[in-house]
Amino acid sequence: MRTAVGAAEAPRPGGRAAALYIGVDGGGTRSRALLGDREGRGLAVADGGPGLIDPGAPRGAAFAVRTVALEAARRARVRLPARALWAGLAGAGNESARVVVEKELRDAGLARRVVVGTDVEAAHADAFGNGPGVLLVAGTGSVVRAVDPRGEVVTVGGWGALLGDEGGGYGIGLDGIRAVLRAADGREPETDLTDALLSETGTAGARELADWAVGASKGEIAALSVTVAKVSKTGDVVAARVVHRALGAVREHLEAVPGRTGGWGGRPAVAFVGGLIRAGGVLREVVAEVAEEVGYEVRVDEVVPERGALRRAVGLGG
Repeated sequence: MRTAVGAAEAPRPGGRAAALYIGVDGGGTRSRALLGDREGRGLAVADGGPGLIDPGAPRGAAFAVRTVALEAARRARVRLPARALWAGLAGAGNESARVVVEKELRDAGLARRVVVGTDVEAAHADAFGNGPGVLLVAGTGSVVRAVDPRGEVVTVGGWGALLGDEGGGYGIGLDGIRAVLRAADGREPETDLTDALLSETGTAGARELADWAVGASKGEIAALSVTVAKVSKTGDVVAARVVHRALGAVREHLEAVPGRTGGWGGRPAVAFVGGLIRAGGVLREVVAEVAEEVGYEVRVDEVVPERGALRRAVGLGG
């Protein structure tokens, strides 16, 4: 059998699939698989490399999913194929690329039924199940997904790093780098961001930082957002402006939802997911304040996207 998603031997279809299900969450920084039973109880977890679907090379995401699924099965000491696999991957909004990834995973023989959706759908399934609610994502990228009480689904943002993702880690990290370069030009005041980002990236000056950024991955640049946010809390004016712009973008995303949805009958519930705003995240408290000002009821429960993906996999049956 062709194993297009990797050179290692893949599970072969045939025989009766085990009563197991696999949920996978994949983003620009990492992928994670949760293998569980029909009741949604987790049996093993495995982490791997980025699960973002690159439209120019979608098989890379398939390889990441296959790798973490096989590792989860190894840790649980079970054999595949499972009954169903549902993978929520960043970039799955590109339909042609999503279809390629889905086919690769089916051919890999990981599960009898395979569906690829978005990472946002996986997180929403964990936060709200099949019910209404608003999910705010601020990780590497940013997006809001709302399902209103009438069942209408609305997405705000999520246009990718080139055209959107305002308020996400990549946008904040990139804006922080730009601020350092502008300060080097004299277009911004001196800022503690300079020493902080040079130290974080191991570069010796603005020119080296610019060269580093050109070759850096989205995840590496997004990781700088934590440093930018921490510097902003020291009273640094330049860093504070970067964060203020990001918070303004988050507010715009949240403000757009009520006008495009209906039937709430009260304050819509909003849940958070993503490194910047998860429990303990560097922008969690201030983003929660923004959401409450806009008119949302903030959910405090942690959102676990791979758990939502497992829920979706169980829902596929098989």
